[in-house]
Amino acid sequence: MVKNSIRWGIIGTSYISDVMARAVEESSSGQLEAIGSRSIVTAQSFAEKFAVPHYYDDYQAVLDNSEVDVVYIGLPNHLHQEWIIRAALAGKHILCEKPLVMNVHELQEVISITEESQVLCMEALMYRCHPLTQKIKEIIHNKSIGEVKLYNATYTANIAEIANPIAGGCIRNLGCYPISLIRFLADAEPIEIKAMGRINPRSKNDNQASILLKFENNAMAVVSTADDIEMYWKFDVYGTEGHLTVVTNPWLPTQDNNQLLIYRHHEPTMEIHVSAEVSLYTYQIDLMNHMILNEDALNSKRISLLESYGTISVLETWLQQIKTQN
Repeated sequence: MVKNSIRWGIIGTSYISDVMARAVEESSSGQLEAIGSRSIVTAQSFAEKFAVPHYYDDYQAVLDNSEVDVVYIGLPNHLHQEWIIRAALAGKHILCEKPLVMNVHELQEVISITEESQVLCMEALMYRCHPLTQKIKEIIHNKSIGEVKLYNATYTANIAEIANPIAGGCIRNLGCYPISLIRFLADAEPIEIKAMGRINPRSKNDNQASILLKFENNAMAVVSTADDIEMYWKFDVYGTEGHLTVVTNPWLPTQDNNQLLIYRHHEPTMEIHVSAEVSLYTYQIDLMNHMILNEDALNSKRISLLESYGTISVLETWLQQIKTQN
């Protein structure tokens, strides 16, 4: 019998796990099977809210459930690697919240173990699955603004007081978004990195940070992030014949009206509107389900992890340079 539904387990009951549970419910080929929390009360409440048949006060119990095909890991950053490895050894496919791991060394272990276990592991950078991202990529690929010379991105949010201090600061929690998007659009690796930033003396985490990257194709990128000021986003791409501005938050596009502006020399500004059939999180779940249901899943997993490797390498260098300055 051909399998046509993917059964999901969720590890962690934070706000983002709630969002992901809704996405599984809305997906075309996914169903919720199990939830794990540190508290049986919280697990039961979550299970009742989403009609999840199995709930546990133990994360490992989700992995031990033979009816679970894939797990979403929504735990604090510093716990990601441990539970990715546990899930892989249990034979479960994995969708893990960003950043996938804390550093390159951890990712090397993840790549090795997921390959040995023959499971799919993907970083939950949900914006990558949304039509807005694909439209931006198309505009750049078609050279609608000429040869790209510069990316300029900013992403900030006042989350320092609510984020887990062990999990890192603004670079891991926010900077990962613009870095991953720029690497995806540039389709090249940085050959030179210059960074600066400020470390909070109390938390020992990075609160404000900027980075300058030069890529193999001679394009450059300037990225700034902070986790102690109000939410703000900016994403511009400058080419030899014009530039592109993403009006909508490029990392949290909506289901309705997402706006892009193209400015070309001596031409009227072009407005482009991009809508979506489902939420960006549902697109992500549908992609994961598709990859698992189709035989190309194991071929795709290495590409996904290599993309994460490139981004995490940049984040690690960014952090290291800042720490030597403070």
